[in-house]
Formats: sequence, structure tokens, C-alpha cells
Amino acid sequence: MLRDSFGRPLTSMRISITQRCNFRCRYCHHEGISGASGDEMTPQEIRRIVALGARFGVRKVKLTGGEPLVREDVVEIVDEIARVRGIEDLSMTTNAYYLADLAHELKRAGLDRVNVSLDTLRSDVFSWITRGGKLERVIAGIEAALEAELTPVKINMVVMRGINDGEIHEMLSRFSGSEVVLQLIELVETQGDFFRRYFFDLDELEEELARRAIAVHERRFMHGRRQYQLNGARVEVIKPMHNSRFCAHCTRLRVTHDGKFKPCLMRSDNLVDFLTPMRRGAGDEELERLFLEAVLRREPFFRESGEGKVGNTLDTG
Repeated sequence: MLRDSFGRPLTSMRISITQRCNFRCRYCHHEGISGASGDEMTPQEIRRIVALGARFGVRKVKLTGGEPLVREDVVEIVDEIARVRGIEDLSMTTNAYYLADLAHELKRAGLDRVNVSLDTLRSDVFSWITRGGKLERVIAGIEAALEAELTPVKINMVVMRGINDGEIHEMLSRFSGSEVVLQLIELVETQGDFFRRYFFDLDELEEELARRAIAVHERRFMHGRRQYQLNGARVEVIKPMHNSRFCAHCTRLRVTHDGKFKPCLMRSDNLVDFLTPMRRGAGDEELERLFLEAVLRREPFFRESGEGKVGNTLDTG
């Protein structure tokens, strides 16, 4: 297993396959990518970089965007990755707007499960958050995903004060069931007034969930995140930023849509370009060197006071 300089194993890749999106959600942070070009990797290029990761122990791949389903070749991308030996879990984060038409085809191509972004069950609020999206299309996409067994379907709900914080219990009721997990997400801190106006602290809610839960499961390699099992519902509280525990348990290497390794969600000054060399005919040995360079650049953005590096070498044991 490949480990970075801080002893963290690298087991997953999160690949943005496009920056295009049919929504313009008010809180979107674009996967930490800014100023990227419009040049997108081909399905074959994506497969090659996944195969490289698999040789170093990557077992999970998540496709993101933008919105992955706006790519006309998204089924081909899934098919290419699903053929890579060693990949055990292939998932996708989507707004589900086009999912009703594609769910069964994606499943046949090899997609295992989906995360769906859905913050509200009110059409007017949904339209405001997404700047014009149609709620009924997303609900139809979720139903199609369940029918196609792209499960567990994880519903990502970004909780915002005064916007949808009063809908949490309704969402729990609407999406209860063994094949659905509701993920309550704190708003990511960004510059500007939006965060200050709408941030909702989930600490008190998580305490309530802990009291009510009939079982609690801690996901060791997901930043110690706890999953609370209620009567008929499963829910997780995600506080993904601004804490050392998030960084200490990070097992992920991100890939930008235009072919760069992104060692840290919070930084864009340490990217490693692999697509330019790949398109110039780079062999596997050169691409492996770039991959290892990206892993060496992985370091916790948030660290406990006094915490230092484990070492300055890669542990491939």
C-alpha cells in the first residue's frame, strides 16, 4: 500500500471529468478548482490514469464535476474505468438532473453507486439554490438510481440557516430506507457574504442524532465520520473542512478535469500536470514518476499544533 510522507494510505481517486454544469448552485466551490482550462480528458486518458493509480493500490474511484452527466461520453468513461483491474468501487456525485435517462445504462457499464446533491424538497427553494433547476427531475433521477440498484444512494444535503435547516427531519422521513443514506453537510467557508449569512453549525444536531440512534458506526477511513442509524433512516454529519481530523484521515488524490493531480482540496499551488506529458507520448515510467511526485506533495492543510511529518519517503509496503 502506498503511503504519503505523513503515513496516510492512498486508496482512492476523486476525478473531475468536467467543469461544466447545468446548475449554478449558490454555494458551489468547484471542487477547489479555479482558473482551469476547458480542455477535458478523454475516456481513454481517464482510464490510463486510473490504471496507474490501481497499480499503486487505489481501489476506489469517484467521478465528479461540474456535473458528470453533461458529458455525452459519460457512459463510455464509466465503462473504461470499470475495466481497470483492481478497482473495487466506482461511484459518482451528480445533481441527478439527467439521471433518470441514464441510471440503468450507467449500472450496466459498471457504476456501483451515486451521491446525489439535493438540499430541499421545496420546488421554490430548489430553484433559488440552483438558479433555475427543476426539483421533479432530480427526484425522478433518485428513483431511477434506486430502481437500477446504484446503491446505496447517498443524498448530499448542504444545510443553510434560514433556507433549509427546517427541512432536515422531513428529508430523514422522505429518504428513510436501507438503500439510502442522508448526508448532512456543513456549508464550506468561502469569501463573501454567503457563508456568513447562511452557515448552520451541525454540532447540536449531531448530538441529537447520537441520542436518538439505535446504532452508531464510525467510518475509520472517512475521517472518522459517524453514521447514525435511526428507525428506518441512516444519516451522516459531514464537517469536511477546517479541522485536523479531516486531513489526518485523508486517503484521496484528486484529479482535475484538465489532467492535473491535485494533492489537496484546499490548495491549487501544488498541482502536477500529467495530461501534457501524456499527450506528448510519455511512457508509463514517466507517468509513474509524476504520480509519486503528487503523492509526495500531499500534506495535511490543517494540523494539530506541533504535529510534524512522519518522514520524507514513500512507504509502498
